[in-house]
Order: sequence, then structure tokens, then C-alpha cells
Amino acid sequence: MIIQLVGRENEGTAASFLKSFGTVVAIVWQPIVGGISDRAQTRWGRRRPFIVAGTLGDLLFLAGIALAGSYWWVVVFYFLLQFASNTAQAPYQGLLPDVVPETQRGEASGYYGVANLVGIAAGTVGAGLLVLLVPDRVRPVESQFQNVRELLRKTFGGPLRNRSFVWLMVSRLLIFMGFGGLQNYAFFYFDNVFFHHDRRATAIAASTLLGIAIGVAALVSWPASRLSDRTGRRPLIFAAGLCGAVGSLVLVFSHYQWLPDGVVGPLAAFLKVPELAAQATLTGLVIGVGLGVFFSVDWAFIQDVIPAREGGLYMGFSNIATAGAGIMAVAFGGPLLDLFNRGQPILGLPGGFPVVFGIFVVWFVVGSLSILKVPERRVVS
Repeated sequence: MIIQLVGRENEGTAASFLKSFGTVVAIVWQPIVGGISDRAQTRWGRRRPFIVAGTLGDLLFLAGIALAGSYWWVVVFYFLLQFASNTAQAPYQGLLPDVVPETQRGEASGYYGVANLVGIAAGTVGAGLLVLLVPDRVRPVESQFQNVRELLRKTFGGPLRNRSFVWLMVSRLLIFMGFGGLQNYAFFYFDNVFFHHDRRATAIAASTLLGIAIGVAALVSWPASRLSDRTGRRPLIFAAGLCGAVGSLVLVFSHYQWLPDGVVGPLAAFLKVPELAAQATLTGLVIGVGLGVFFSVDWAFIQDVIPAREGGLYMGFSNIATAGAGIMAVAFGGPLLDLFNRGQPILGLPGGFPVVFGIFVVWFVVGSLSILKVPERRVVS
């Protein structure tokens, strides 16, 4: 839609502004509503009213985006969508530590990772209905906030004093920035590098790459989460970040063929795309491994680190890293993409893509190293 509404020359900047403006509300609102849900007392439980209301808002504002006839209406509805979505997300995420015993966190995190990945592909309507069946009987952690000052102090003060949690959020932010950047720029990459305004071919190639990544991620999520109960969380998150770095590095050098003709030839014929484009889609294999491992194991690690019975606050606060990653990836990468694409090619590609994908490599590597600062707080079986 961005390409259609603003044109190729400003695609990166427009995507950057859209994400930055709309997702700011996710950084501020999700920890606040998570903390409120920790203390809520209603006949339907402390989480479900927020989840249902937010999901209904998602449906309404997604329809608004679909019907938007201009870029600025997309911006408005995306902002509202973020508000509704994050109203549901923090309480929803808080349900996991509410109902899962500590000994089953790894396994439950694996199921959660698979569900997330399937949800990315299938949508959110089913999840909005299924949540009505989830038990919501945990008593509030304490009384409701008395004033705005107390709300802000407890929402943003407590998590920032938890050193292990802060390092985990730094790692999460950087690794999510890498994965989010790959997802956001996959369409632009295929459109600029291989297909030049051929929307159908671009959509097929970008969907193939992301589809491979999501499919592989779904396959490895549950086994990875079970493995983390034996090996610990840190080694797997470290490896997940490095997988993302390898996938990004391959795209930096995607002008060169690094797989034999017998591999890329049949795939190129099947997809009806150039061989180098087919080769690029196969990076979804290694990216998918990293994505699946990270999605499942990172979630279990957060539960190991956060205080008991404050899942809504801490899970909501963790969204500062999740949503902030989307903002920073496009806000930083979008203008650079447009700037270097106007210049000379680099490594045989439009200049913006090697630069931006190279930055993703750095984010993945530093994010992997950051997780080493978080101590394991559970006994590895």
C-alpha cells in the first residue's frame, strides 16, 4: 500500500514515519495497561476484559486500513490499531505466567512460539475467540493504582531496577530489530533488486522467503523450547541471533550465486523467477531457525527473570523492546535505504540494501552477545 500511495522514491521514509508514529503508543501504553490488568477486579477476571476489547478494536481498525484511500488515513488507522492491539497484548501475555507452573515454562513457551508464528500467518480472529476459554482466576497482585504518579512510578520504575530484565530487553530489542527489519524490507528488496514494479512476481518471492522462514520457525519452536530446559536459555538465544546474522549477511552478498545450479535452478523454474531471486528466498531457512528458536526460548527466559504475579506489567514492559524494535528498524533503516538507493550500486545491488542488511548483521551479533549478561535463574535439568 505504501508503494501505491507514495511511490517508490519515498517508500523507505514513508514506512519509517508510519511505524514510528503509530508504534509509539505501543511502547507507552502496553506496560501501563499490563500493570492495570495485574490489579483489575472484574466478574470476568483480570485479563479477559482487556483482551476482548482490544481484539474487537483490532478488527475495526484493520478494516479502516483496508479501506483507507490515502497514506494519511493509513497512518491514522495504524495508530488506532496499535492502541487497540496493545490493550489486548499485555494482559494476554500476562496469562502465561498466571496459569503455567514453573516446571512447564519451557514446554509452554514452545507452544506459545508456535502459536505466535501460526498467528502471523493466519490472523488474530481465532485467538480473540479462544481466549474466552482460558482460565482467569488469579487474584490481583495488590490494590489498583491510586493516582497517575503511582501508576507511572510502578509501571516504569520497577522493571528498570531489575538488571537481568534490562539486559534481556536490550538483547530482545536488537534481535527483534534484525528480524523486524528483514520482514519490513523483504518486499522492497525483491521489488528493487529483481522485479522492478512487477507486483505479482515481487509478492511471490517475498511471500516465499517469509513463508519458508515462518514454516521452519514453527517446526523448530517447540523442540527448541524443550531443549532449553536441558541446556539453558542463553545458549539457544545466542545461537538464534547468530542465525539471523548469517541470513542477513547472505542477503548482503545476494548478487553472487553461492548455491549450485542443481539447487536453485529447479526452485527458480517452479517460482518463475531468476535464479538469484530463488537463492535469496532460501535464506528463509536459516532465518526461520533463528526466528523459531528466539520466539520460543526468549519467552521462557522472560518468565524465569520476572517477579511472580506481575506478569502483566513485565510482559507489557517487554513490549518496549518488541514495539521499539519495529520503530527503530524502520526509522533508522528507511531513510538510509532511500539515501543509498539514490547512489551507486554496492556489491552489485541497489546501494541501500547492502547497507541496511549489513546493519541488521550488527544488531543480531550485539543482541546475541547481550544475552550473555543475563544469568540463568533456574536449575538446568
